[in-house]
Amino acid sequence: MTRCPNKRGSSYDHVRTSAMVQAEGEVRVVGVPFAPGTEVEVTISAKVRSNEASTLVDDEALTAARARMRELFRTIKGFRMGSKIPREELYERGSLR
Repeated sequence: MTRCPNKRGSSYDHVRTSAMVQAEGEVRVVGVPFAPGTEVEVTISAKVRSNEASTLVDDEALTAARARMRELFRTIKGFRMGSKIPREELYERGSLR
């Protein structure tokens, strides 16, 4: 738990900590430096992953994406563009043949 001083530097006005969400969706924070009954504001966000963990997940996602792209390129490799069809052949007096 990290106590963060307020702008005046005299006392602590907020605390930064992390906790694990329990099975019922509850989060419990123990040992806060506020008196019982003090109204506090609570903000909860997902913890940022460490570089090692995010790199591992990113590497797995990148490997899967590369494999999928190889598969797609193999599928379309034989496709060729046909000769360009002149506009006049496509349209006859404003309507498509």
